[in-house]
Amino acid sequence: MRKTFSIIFSLILLLSVFSNVNAQQNTATVTLYNVETSAFPTMTGFVDVFDAQKFFASGLTGEAVTVLENGQTLPVDSLTEMMIPLQLTVAVNQGTPLDARDANGISRFQRVAQVIAQWAQSRPADLPDDLSLVSQAGPIINHAPAAEFITAINGFNPDFRVAIPNLQSLVTALDVVSAQTPRLGMKRAILFITPEMPDPALASVLEPIIQRAIQSNIRIFVWYVDADTTFTNTSAAIFNNLAIQTGGTMFQYSGIERFPDLEVYFAGLRRIYLLSYTSRLNSSGEHRMNVQVNTPSLGVVNSNEQVFNLNVQPPNPFPVSPNLQITRQAPEDDPFNTELLLPETQEIEIIIEFPDGFSRPLTRTTLYVDGMIADENTTEPFDTFTWDLTQYSSSGQHQVMVEAVDTLGLSKTSLPIPITVTVIKPPSGPVAFLAKYRTPLTFGAIIFAGLALFAVLLSGRLRFLSLRAVQEERRAENDPLTQPIPLLKQEPEVAIEKSKKRKTKPKKTEAGSKSSKEAFASFVKINPDGQFAPVPPLPVNDSEIIFGTDPVQCTLILDDASISSIHARLRITDDGGYLLLDNNSVGGTWVNYDAIPHEGYRLRHGDMVNFGQLTYRFMLKTPPIPSSPKITVQPIDE
Repeated sequence: MRKTFSIIFSLILLLSVFSNVNAQQNTATVTLYNVETSAFPTMTGFVDVFDAQKFFASGLTGEAVTVLENGQTLPVDSLTEMMIPLQLTVAVNQGTPLDARDANGISRFQRVAQVIAQWAQSRPADLPDDLSLVSQAGPIINHAPAAEFITAINGFNPDFRVAIPNLQSLVTALDVVSAQTPRLGMKRAILFITPEMPDPALASVLEPIIQRAIQSNIRIFVWYVDADTTFTNTSAAIFNNLAIQTGGTMFQYSGIERFPDLEVYFAGLRRIYLLSYTSRLNSSGEHRMNVQVNTPSLGVVNSNEQVFNLNVQPPNPFPVSPNLQITRQAPEDDPFNTELLLPETQEIEIIIEFPDGFSRPLTRTTLYVDGMIADENTTEPFDTFTWDLTQYSSSGQHQVMVEAVDTLGLSKTSLPIPITVTVIKPPSGPVAFLAKYRTPLTFGAIIFAGLALFAVLLSGRLRFLSLRAVQEERRAENDPLTQPIPLLKQEPEVAIEKSKKRKTKPKKTEAGSKSSKEAFASFVKINPDGQFAPVPPLPVNDSEIIFGTDPVQCTLILDDASISSIHARLRITDDGGYLLLDNNSVGGTWVNYDAIPHEGYRLRHGDMVNFGQLTYRFMLKTPPIPSSPKITVQPIDE
């Protein structure tokens, strides 16, 4: 009765296993893993595609695969089928059936070891497989190359007759193969060599092992080595279920069966697809991605979902050492040209950084001046602008900013940079007109003089006839004998006395008067290092001095880009003081590094004066006598 019940239970278990196998065989699988974001916005990942029979679906193209990024459908840039190494652990479950020998005295395990060693020796040499060997006692060799693995398995010869079969070697193999793979995308597998295990709790003990293998994507291939009478019992069915649920297969060997080709087992595990696509993510945080495969043979199959974190920031543009002072003036060879001021344009270069570390293409860069678009790039190069300066006919300060927009639509604008544009207008008026047209005027004067000389020579012949009469008339006028004698109105003595008085009276001179060219004060130029410059000082010899670049309107010309046409004025007050006023200049006027007030500043001997970027020291011809310090003795309270 007990034997009949055992047979019925085995049949039910076998039917459930085979129904589960059939259910799984009717489903293709797509697995996505190792999503790589280091080259963002280019994203990569490895994809496994297996058909319903668990064979690798080779030959797919990018048109058959679609990426779903946070639910948004994106095309695949490339799909490359690759050959990769294999990470394999051979686990030996020792037991007496493995030591059964044939007529030549060769045990079943020795046959198994020979087949595995031959495969390891003939496997693809250019793929560095990671191989391990474990038993109930623990690892024999871990993560070794093929040559060392062959030596280890050929030398492995335990006493199978004293060993009791258990699942310890399978658990150890899971630990070894679950370690971090030595190469990205490498697949992992276990070849479990085991005899029959007549344990009623075998299925329940294997269940957590199966779930762990599925979660870690580890395939378990089972070589069931025992007498053929055990091939249909419960133990064989449970081990077959272990292989099928983890994506492997089972082979049963009693000593006479033909071994399968191990490379056929592992060929699908040596292939993988490398997928790449261009991400459209433009925000930081957690994101989700999966792929969808759609082919006539596989149907529509979705992969598992991968979650990854991404830090995305907009590009950061900023100008490279911009020229903060731009001076526009007439050409050097045509200083009176009022129609042309140079420069007409200013080149501005920028650098674009990506704070998130992901360099990506740009779609636009824009130059803003005072909030208005001055130049824009929509194609390469994106790092150079041309600023049109022809619209600026007067001096002023302008705020310059740049903006960069990347392919993700992220944009950022730099901080404003103040740039001063100084416009020096050419001189005007009669003097400027004469200076501008001095060459044609000179030629005109020469031509006019020539014409006048010609006219004189032409009329000279007519005048020659009357020359004698004119000479006679002049001779008569100059002859003293023919001149009339004037009557004296007073006595000769009185006239002589008055004449003497006029000759002896001294000339009248104003006491204390000075020459207009003699200066009571001057401005001495100071170099940037604080030393006096070896140039003549600027004299103050008028009641009002005008500083600037306009040679017509200014008394003293200051030649510097920071100086306005009429920059400042110096007036001598009624009490003999010197009042300095700024004329709303662009570069400004300072005394002792303080901007002078609107009502002006009374200069004192030794004051440091800045006109724009030029530095002078105000010096009086007769410095004031420094006052002596007054010492006051305070009594000491006892």
